[in-house]
Amino acid sequence: MTTSAAPAVGGYDQLAPLYDAFTAGSDYEAWTGHVLALLESHEWSGATVLDVACGTGKSFLPMVRRGFSVTGCDSSPEMLAEAARKAPAVPLVEADVRALPKLGAFDLITCFDDSLNHLLDELELSAALRSVAANLHERGLLLFDLNTLLAYRTTFAVDSVSAHDEALFAWRGDSAPDAAPGCLAAARIDAFVPAGEHLYERVSTLHEQRHFAPHRVVALLATAGLDCLGVHGVRDDGSHTTELDETQHLKAMYVARLAKGGDPS
Repeated sequence: MTTSAAPAVGGYDQLAPLYDAFTAGSDYEAWTGHVLALLESHEWSGATVLDVACGTGKSFLPMVRRGFSVTGCDSSPEMLAEAARKAPAVPLVEADVRALPKLGAFDLITCFDDSLNHLLDELELSAALRSVAANLHERGLLLFDLNTLLAYRTTFAVDSVSAHDEALFAWRGDSAPDAAPGCLAAARIDAFVPAGEHLYERVSTLHEQRHFAPHRVVALLATAGLDCLGVHGVRDDGSHTTELDETQHLKAMYVARLAKGGDPS
């Protein structure tokens, strides 16, 4: 595992051993199928993939199973340790998305699970987009999702409880049903795991996010030397619409490529 010094974003080091249980309801195989269909609609072809903010590897394993050559990177060493246990043959790099080392020229760069929403201002998002662009092949595509305003007015504005195996998760959102564009939001996840007979250990993590308006994201892509090819809505089943409606879709999927004649460095 290669290492580039970078702070872990949010409380993912603490959550790492429980992350797969927390996200057990997410169907990454189906998600990947929809991603590949979207890429096909943009006439993409390629073999090499960089999965940024790859976490425990759930987002890249379906690509590995489909024969792609995948590299993963994340700022959390504990999340990467979980990924390494699942996929020991996949190169994994500890790095901050805002300052990625030169890892190659990839045919596809992905960043899923609203990871970029953890960057709390436009300067950080701009730095991340420039950093990613520097690792993109001249004919490659960048694909990333962001939470929409609807997500901050619903998911981040409620409390909920879920369970998987013996772990119990309490989600407490601090947003509001009338959250404004560009809002800051946070959610606290309290995980309760067995720690002996009739005893549970609580693991508490706080996850802060920023909403980025689509027109601002498109503008930041341009300043990073990237052309936005599409802003798609993500349906509940993971499939994509041609256009995004922030009042109807919880996630937006952005597709971009290097601008012709642009210099992302």
